[in-house]
Amino acid sequence: MARWEDNIFGRVTKEDWLTVGAQIPTRQNDPIDSLFGDDKTDNLVAAWESIAAEYSIPVMAQFHGFDTESLKTFRIPIDTHNIEKGLIKVKINQSERLRALTRAGVQGDQRLYDYVLQDGIRLADQVITRTKVAKNELMATGKVTINENNLALTVDYGVPESRTAYTIDLNTEADITSQIQAIVDDALDHGITINGMLTSKKVIAKIRNNARLQTAINGNVGAGAQLSTSAVENYFSDEFGIDTIITNDLTYGESASIGEDGRPVIAQSRYYPQNKITFFATNPGGKLGTGLWGDSPEADAAGFYDVGGSTVSPYVYIMQWMETDPAVLWTKASGLFMPVLYNPDSLFIATVADDFMDPATIAPENQGNSVFDVPVSSLQASDVAVANGAVTGTIKYLSGSNAITNVWGPGNFLCLKWSDIDPKANSIKVGLEPSAGTGLVECFNDPDRNGIFKITNKNVQKFKIVVSNGEHSRVQTLDLSGLTLQTS
Repeated sequence: MARWEDNIFGRVTKEDWLTVGAQIPTRQNDPIDSLFGDDKTDNLVAAWESIAAEYSIPVMAQFHGFDTESLKTFRIPIDTHNIEKGLIKVKINQSERLRALTRAGVQGDQRLYDYVLQDGIRLADQVITRTKVAKNELMATGKVTINENNLALTVDYGVPESRTAYTIDLNTEADITSQIQAIVDDALDHGITINGMLTSKKVIAKIRNNARLQTAINGNVGAGAQLSTSAVENYFSDEFGIDTIITNDLTYGESASIGEDGRPVIAQSRYYPQNKITFFATNPGGKLGTGLWGDSPEADAAGFYDVGGSTVSPYVYIMQWMETDPAVLWTKASGLFMPVLYNPDSLFIATVADDFMDPATIAPENQGNSVFDVPVSSLQASDVAVANGAVTGTIKYLSGSNAITNVWGPGNFLCLKWSDIDPKANSIKVGLEPSAGTGLVECFNDPDRNGIFKITNKNVQKFKIVVSNGEHSRVQTLDLSGLTLQTS
């Protein structure tokens, strides 16, 4: 039989609140917990200072003469100003809940008691959800930012800005191996051996579809065949020493409101961004940090409240109290939390560049058009097509005297056009690599958005277009080996 605390209807006993920790839902495949476990401390700052000192790179002491003064060292500086302010709390009007349940026909003390207890479980889960958001933000940015409920602060872990500003091109023809190797080498230059990466399934899919990686793993016959996830994992382990690849595509409810139809509207967000890759180096125990919990003000002052309450899990504190006018029973969950990064040099964060710029549409120029007063039909047959990262079809041999051959001499000329340029772009560079001499040419202000390109070796040359806005670029490369080049 249910026993209400102090015979107050709706207030759960302290003994039963102690069981809430075991009932908080465990998220399936919650990957962040494999890198950041949780721990409780009586002093957040002191615990953080101890962790920072333990996991920092050792600084060498020096030899001294017997009659010289010892060299002075220093403690690792940490953000003591902000780490004590990570208070997370949420409450619910329990009286409204109980009245609604009674009106809905819920009968019996035990059933009502269970409903009240479940509300406490949900509140505790909301507090824990916020801690997971903070852990993932740390992994994605190297910082934790808070701007909610009159609290605006940024916890700086000392991750160098250069370590959070990498970009990676994952387009089909991009050289992914060289880009990742550059980051691994940069880490080694700073005494860090990367052994893992965190990203999204979208990024893994791009990697699996990369033509160069397909060839590197399966040879020329494997180009165009999507790689298996296990093949990518094995390759990354062998080539880069990255033995752990974690994907996090879980979502949470960032905010909730009641819609016009009276039903709840949940605004969902991702814990970890879809366009990021975080390369990391764990400690020997496989961890990057700790989710450090302290005692919330509610827990510290529990002895002065006329409330029912208990530590939960043991990180979240749940309390209940009664207001007499109006008569309202409140249930609140609170926790003091901040994630700790063991070593600020252990993160190397990259943004997937092609997520910033949309791809251009590339197609053969229309047969009825002319370029430099030369009909396109004189340059290429109507079977020329662009598909699956390649240009195929028949390229004719152009000779005689005209505006094209007078400059470039006789030969095979491909004529392409591009459209659907990302509105954020302020540069378009196109050309063949290797080219006949000009390299990539800027053509952003060209109103025709087309060009002709002399093909001298279809098996070596590639058509390349780079659309950028000065900070981010979208690179598209087309294979030309499938073309048929006429010789006369």
